[in-house]
Amino acid sequence: MLRRTLLLLSTQPVRSWMSSAFSNDGLVAALVRDGAIELPETAAALRRVDRRNFARAVGDPSALEDAEVYRDAPLPIGPLATISAPHMHARCLDLLAPPLLAKERAGAASRVLDVGSGSGYLTAAFALLGDRVDARGVDRTASLVALARENVDRDAALARAVGGRVAFSVGDGWRGHPAGGPYDAIHVGAAASEIPTDLLDQLAVGGRMIVPVGARDEAQALVQIDRRADGSLDSKTLFGVRYVELVSEG
Repeated sequence: MLRRTLLLLSTQPVRSWMSSAFSNDGLVAALVRDGAIELPETAAALRRVDRRNFARAVGDPSALEDAEVYRDAPLPIGPLATISAPHMHARCLDLLAPPLLAKERAGAASRVLDVGSGSGYLTAAFALLGDRVDARGVDRTASLVALARENVDRDAALARAVGGRVAFSVGDGWRGHPAGGPYDAIHVGAAASEIPTDLLDQLAVGGRMIVPVGARDEAQALVQIDRRADGSLDSKTLFGVRYVELVSEG
């Protein structure tokens, strides 16, 4: 059973982030410096996935200036869609890495579901946490799914590194992707008015979900949910956020 505390959203002020840089390595170094990244495995993964290859909009191949690509701010990638600010991607990757790294160290395979995968940046970063991590990105917009595939393929070294361990598909984020579950980590990249029960059903024992909770134009907070060994769910509110709405196709 999901504990009631999930619905008691925090209104704590969000830290003002200043992790901008002029290169991908510089950006990762700034994120480490500012505390958005705590795990060395997270830093190593983000050094291998260059934000430049993902910070572009559907149908617009024009290159952005480095000062914009590596600025710690969201960028538009399509109608009502953005690539999140680097500090949010970094923080979510850091929070979701532990169950994946535990399986990797044990020589076991793990699975990630990235809901609202957008540009594909974070989906690819998940796969770089270990050679046995399979990452599935789901987005409701077919043009963004196509863009994510193109973005991963833009970097030949990245495409080789993730091999066939990254996949994208069109789907309703509220329903997730049950055929690929259960998942050891679930990331939700848009705000849900309440916790999607279908996603909870797809969370593996020992797994963790990170989801922004809150209706559009209301206070939102990032919530962490862990499934214990006995199958029960534990949750805690982390900090206030502002995300676009998780739209249901239902």
